[in-house]
Amino acid sequence: MERYALLTGTYNLLMGGIKDFKRSFHNEEDAYKEIEQIANTDPFTQWAQIFDKKTDKVRIFSIIDKKVIERKTNGYAEQSAESMVKAVTKFS
Repeated sequence: MERYALLTGTYNLLMGGIKDFKRSFHNEEDAYKEIEQIANTDPFTQWAQIFDKKTDKVRIFSIIDKKVIERKTNGYAEQSAESMVKAVTKFS
């Protein structure tokens, strides 16, 4: 698997885990281009994430009306994978 993993989903639940994994990329730019492609071709996908395996950071995006909008978390566009795992396991 390459450094940047792309995950996408239909609903804004972020609970699919590996089922939400689409593919991995050598660089973040290519992963973002894939999100733009998905936004223009898949009317059901509502969110996307680019996970950097090296730094454990994730960028989170909403897809609304074929537009990709980066979400802010606590004033930052990135949050640690550890905090995401805590949020997901809290409801498991």
